Amino acid sequence: MSTYDLTIVAPVYNETGRLEPGLRGILSYLDTTPLVAELIVVDDGSTDGTADRVAELTVGRPDVRLLRLPINKGKGFAVKTGMLAASGQVRLFTDIDLSVPIAEATRFFELCQGETDVVIGTRKVAASNVTVHQPRHREILGEVFRQMTRRLFTPGLSDITCGFKAFSATAAEKLFSESVIDRWSFDVELLFLALRYGMKIGETPVTWQNNPDSKVRLIVDLPRSLVEMTRVGLRWGLGGYTR
Repeated sequence: MSTYDLTIVAPVYNETGRLEPGLRGILSYLDTTPLVAELIVVDDGSTDGTADRVAELTVGRPDVRLLRLPINKGKGFAVKTGMLAASGQVRLFTDIDLSVPIAEATRFFELCQGETDVVIGTRKVAASNVTVHQPRHREILGEVFRQMTRRLFTPGLSDITCGFKAFSATAAEKLFSESVIDRWSFDVELLFLALRYGMKIGETPVTWQNNPDSKVRLIVDLPRSLVEMTRVGLRWGLGGYTR
């Protein structure tokens, strides 16, 4: 039986420059939400004192856990570590910069009930509200990746890479125990598997703002993601995932 209604997983890597506002925002949410909620911060091998600062800001809080990875493994691996350590009935991951306001977690919890296994935020529908856009070149490259993965791996889903997604406990344990992609394109693998396992995926519009300090390097990450997704397709075709 789950101890918490909601687990929030926040991966961090060398975040001392932007850690505190986001972390305090999540802690404030934990203090005010009617849900019984916990936060798991997964430090992905930071070298700038991020983990120590998280520990300082969360001392004495039994609803916060800090998991430290000894070396940098990638956002996907960090999220996976947190999701599999979670005990919430619903498990949501978010970026520490809170590009999507953390207050949205309550709505995602409510949507991820009943028959809905996965709820993903989308910036690509009319009801969404993008308050600060990415630079034009990043939007173009991101759209190329989105359209390609949507056609080949995640048909019917409008926004694959928005970093605000919730999973039922059952879906989280199934998907993250199967996932093998450790870095940026891990979202695509998760949704690819969710579709093929027949899980119900809900999309909902979000308010979102770009953070100029994003660690995503599209010139490097996009080609690597294409290689990773080819690996996922081959792995599925060869029976590497549990059917």
